[in-house]
Amino acid sequence: MNSLLDWLAEMWQGFIDWLYEILIFILDALLWLSLQVFEKMLEGFRLIFSLIDPPQFIQSGISQFTSSIPPDVGYLLGATGFDSALGIIGVGYTFRLTRKVLTLFQW
Repeated sequence: MNSLLDWLAEMWQGFIDWLYEILIFILDALLWLSLQVFEKMLEGFRLIFSLIDPPQFIQSGISQFTSSIPPDVGYLLGATGFDSALGIIGVGYTFRLTRKVLTLFQW
């Protein structure tokens, strides 16, 4: 009788292992599929962004844009920390937009 119970337990364990392997295969397939979709989506974004022409003042360079600021105004902006303030605001907007994109616009 013990050998029959051992055989049934072994068959049941084999069946459970087989179901586990099928589940792992399905999860791996879904992960692969989601990565392929994400890759194609990123390629689409790259294509869209490559089609957008940058503004003229960026093409000519930021240094040309900032060189037109008078020296006394430049000193005032530097002394008041205007560049640091704009940097902090830029980091905040970058964080906010990145958070929205990564959470698929749920926040």
